[in-house]
Amino acid sequence: MYATGTLPERAREALARDSLLAKYCQVGTAPRDGVGLADLPELAERDRLELVVRPVVITVRSLLAAGAVPVGEPRVDLAGGRVVVPGLAATEPARTAEVIDELHRALTAISPEADRVVAEELRFCSAGLLSVLAGEHAWTRFAHHVPSAQNEVLQRVLRLVKERASAHRRDPQVPRPLVALDLDFCAFHPRARVRDALAALGVTGPLPVLPGLYEPGWEPFREPAGLPEELAHADFRRAISWDDEALLTDELAPGVRRFTRDVAQAGGRVVLLTGRRHRMRAATERALARHGLGHLELRTTDEGADVGAQKVAALRGMAGWEPVAAFDDKEANRVALRAAFPQAVVVPVAAPGFTGVDEPDAIATFETVPQPVPLGRGHSAGPSLSHATSIAQLRLDAMRTRPTLWRRGVHLTEEEQAGIVTALCRGAQETGERLGDRVAAIETGSARAIWQVMQAKLFGASRSAYPVEHAEADLSRAVAAGEPAEFVILGPPTKQDGSRLKALGGLPDLAEVAMLARLLQLDAAVRRVHPPGIRVTALADPSHFRVREEHRYCGYQREFRRMLELTGADRLVRVRNVDDVAAEHGCGDADKRAELLARHRERYRSALAGLDLLGDPRGALAAADERDPGCPGQPRFAEMFRSIVHAVDVPRTGDDPVEFARRVYAEPFDLADPELGEARAELLALAWDETITYLSNKHVDVELDYAALWRHDRVRMSLSLRPERGRFRFVPLGGSAVMPWQGTAALGRGNEVSTDFAISLIDQCYLPVWAPEGHEQPWFMVPPDLVRDGVLLPEVRDGIQLRSK
Repeated sequence: MYATGTLPERAREALARDSLLAKYCQVGTAPRDGVGLADLPELAERDRLELVVRPVVITVRSLLAAGAVPVGEPRVDLAGGRVVVPGLAATEPARTAEVIDELHRALTAISPEADRVVAEELRFCSAGLLSVLAGEHAWTRFAHHVPSAQNEVLQRVLRLVKERASAHRRDPQVPRPLVALDLDFCAFHPRARVRDALAALGVTGPLPVLPGLYEPGWEPFREPAGLPEELAHADFRRAISWDDEALLTDELAPGVRRFTRDVAQAGGRVVLLTGRRHRMRAATERALARHGLGHLELRTTDEGADVGAQKVAALRGMAGWEPVAAFDDKEANRVALRAAFPQAVVVPVAAPGFTGVDEPDAIATFETVPQPVPLGRGHSAGPSLSHATSIAQLRLDAMRTRPTLWRRGVHLTEEEQAGIVTALCRGAQETGERLGDRVAAIETGSARAIWQVMQAKLFGASRSAYPVEHAEADLSRAVAAGEPAEFVILGPPTKQDGSRLKALGGLPDLAEVAMLARLLQLDAAVRRVHPPGIRVTALADPSHFRVREEHRYCGYQREFRRMLELTGADRLVRVRNVDDVAAEHGCGDADKRAELLARHRERYRSALAGLDLLGDPRGALAAADERDPGCPGQPRFAEMFRSIVHAVDVPRTGDDPVEFARRVYAEPFDLADPELGEARAELLALAWDETITYLSNKHVDVELDYAALWRHDRVRMSLSLRPERGRFRFVPLGGSAVMPWQGTAALGRGNEVSTDFAISLIDQCYLPVWAPEGHEQPWFMVPPDLVRDGVLLPEVRDGIQLRSK
């Protein structure tokens, strides 16, 4: 045991390595106002959970992961948000169990919801922490782990889906990706039906394991259970019920619902292939609907048919689709699928708690490890950016809003903020000048020279999307006239703070400053080969595609213009309203916009009429994908809906709107939730209508020829990772596909400015850095180790930079 004040350096280093533990835990003497768990003052229930129970669980869990257990009664510093433990001892099974049991009794006395918090905080433990938690104690039943091999298999399948979907977008002749799931002992666990079948055979009481459906699993079950040899597998099969009511007792395999959502998000489709007969279809559909999977296509089997052959035939009959992966617990089915689709990944499934599948590459469930990896659970990864491109890719159910850490941010002075902006822009321009000099040493004074500058990794360009012949068409007039090269970019609109999960306020932050610094960098590089440099017209569209009240974006636009002046980018960037510029270019008859918009909105409404969004959201979205009235080159309705649903305003409820939004979006299609169902229904209905409006406006822009704004003698910049041909892909922050106004500024490796979603940054223990104006919205966020005693480390403050590639 380490006494107060005598912790060895290696123990202090172990504490410091876990960023979450370092923020929550203090080893030694409690502050004067620290209180014991049995002596808490009067607190609201939520405060008891979030200021006491959760910090204590996080602290003890993280200590266990580091190989230590607390010694002595923990105390809570409510003002500082820390848990104070008098001392530490090495983990040892008996001591660990004793400490956990005593602590759990204290926590359950504080709140009846303590079990829920423990269950949440012990999900996704590392293998090492899981071994420490082995044994008989109060937390045994909560310990949860996803094997790394299973995680890799499922992530590989999702990568294959994404790659095939991308290939289909490039070439519509390429089949779209399918993922096939078996039902029994795969997507469904028929635990109740198996137990009832065994009971009918006289087998009752505790059992170490249950038998799988097929004969190979019978002996591995019978022998450990001590059953007589004459009890045959055939008897068990005959005893299993396939009646309608019995099928409704099946449990959904952990992770299936999330996995099907991830496949859809990646651009694929899940089909359920089962050996269940057609007569069981109605009950199966009821069970699927009960579990939120009623929208998935289901294929049942003929009586007496070869199930593997029927599964192959079903997949071959899906025109325009091709399987990239299949999951099945029966070996014969897997053999048939591999032979028919050798390019697909065919995965054996061994349902946990059942015998029958004994293959080293089998997965047990469909759970994956969240990205970024949860902190404080023994994983080696520290706080990191998510690199997600959509809120839907985040595991919101596993994330936490950490209210006790929020108060530990940094407040910048005006001088410090100005210094960061100046250094960032100066460094960007110096890098641009060096790039321009390298190009000028080869070629100068031509459109091709400017194009060579634009193709640098600094700007994220795509040569295939913007070949040199396009640059010569766009830039030759400016080069010949000795004028600045004209660039056009759509944006900025406004900060997407509707849910508070992307951004915590509606003002620009350091990400927008970094974008302007990148434009200054491009200008500095171009000036070395074309001295007039560049001129950028930013077509602001805050209420063009979606209806927004002026108060929702005027503050953003005002502050963005101030940042133009602060960075010096106002000499090359002009912000114009897109509709004003369109009027100047004579883009169609602007007076007809309202009429055209109404016509296209009605076209979408007619195509989607009858879909029951609030009765079956997933089914309505799947049907909408089939009925989509769009045209080539336009976003598809389902894809756009999945984006817009995370951008609309969420009702602000309670004292913590971020936590409320996290819970709403964790299962946005679960409208049966008694507390959150109404808010989710309102959210989906609003997103559905806004998607229709957005896509209708896209069609109107085509009819009014808005493309004229960038058709001649100017470069059309695209912020998309998959730009249309003829557009210059411009990735302002490099390494981040999230646009500055779609997220929150944060520092990544090497103090490089990036953008991520606020909820992920909060969960990863990033700390807020506030601008001197006193806004609640942070100006940017930083990993916790970059802040010491409430001050941003000087080397960090002076070293903030753009990503170099």
